[in-house]
Amino acid sequence: MPNISAETIEHLKKIKQTLIDKKCENIQFLDLKDVHSYLSLFVIATVKTETQGRSCAKDIDKYMKPLKLAVKRQNLTDLPKDATGWILLDYGEICVHIMTDEMRTYYSLDRLWGDATPISV
Repeated sequence: MPNISAETIEHLKKIKQTLIDKKCENIQFLDLKDVHSYLSLFVIATVKTETQGRSCAKDIDKYMKPLKLAVKRQNLTDLPKDATGWILLDYGEICVHIMTDEMRTYYSLDRLWGDATPISV
């Protein structure tokens, strides 16, 4: 496993469990530290609907927000109401991408960052 702190691994495990509990599919963890200088860890998950994505995002944010790791951004309640199919949660070292299948296929982050090291959590 890449050099990731125990604390970060615990955060990733909690995020993974939340995504599993919310019935997300194709959950991937990528270490981008060796690929790009300012990127760290990506979590990518597929949801069936925008509503499911918002529910996942709210539960992840409920856990992560008290840790004060979030980069200054809008609150989830301030997100545009129109469906985009892609929700990005940025917690500094960890970026969580929650995407509908259509968005995930179109943007293909998995292929775009194909040089990244997959992480088993």
